[in-house]
Amino acid sequence: MESVEAFYNQLSNRYTELISRCVPRYDEIFYNLFHYIPNDLQPQQILDLGCGTGNLTAVALQHYPGASIHALDLSADILQECRQRFAQHKNVFYHQQDFSELNFAPETFDLVISSIAIHHIPDEAKTGLYAQVHRLLKPGGIFVWADQTRGVTDEIYQKHIARWKEEAFKLGSTEADWQLWMEHQEAHDYHTPVGWHLMQLEAVGFAEVDVIWKNIMWAVVWSRK
Repeated sequence: MESVEAFYNQLSNRYTELISRCVPRYDEIFYNLFHYIPNDLQPQQILDLGCGTGNLTAVALQHYPGASIHALDLSADILQECRQRFAQHKNVFYHQQDFSELNFAPETFDLVISSIAIHHIPDEAKTGLYAQVHRLLKPGGIFVWADQTRGVTDEIYQKHIARWKEEAFKLGSTEADWQLWMEHQEAHDYHTPVGWHLMQLEAVGFAEVDVIWKNIMWAVVWSRK
């Protein structure tokens, strides 16, 4: 079985093109992810978990140009795309590692963000990741992320998949594109209902949690330490 790292290495120079044809309302996801960050939070240290080719990092730079942004991803090729994309930005730092152990000191970050990455790890690892993020955030810090989720019943989930395919083809995805994502999903993706995520975030200590946007199977989840 091809690893997640190998899959994204081979897509590194086409990732943004493919994802924009695959994810409905992709720009709206990013808009809402930042819109609900508290106005009085002016983060100086930001962690982007699973940064990919830097689409979310780019938006973070627009909102917080003076912040230090730490872009973390498993794929070396993906990170190289980021380095080239943000070559003029000396406040972006790169970390090749997975989510199993985030090598930062406690209370390092004011803001932790992520986009369509957390579903790549099993549920028990998600819970461990949320505990790590809580440890890394300063008091009052925000963890806000966007990802694919599962319906609370299998029927809802299958209808999500059908709606997703319909919307992806409207965006210009081909049958080959769709099969690429479905094969990857079958091998590597772990979709979990939104309510499960909220319970896990509360269980590891987040004081406030919310779902601030949702479309089909994509959700933006907000939590404050």
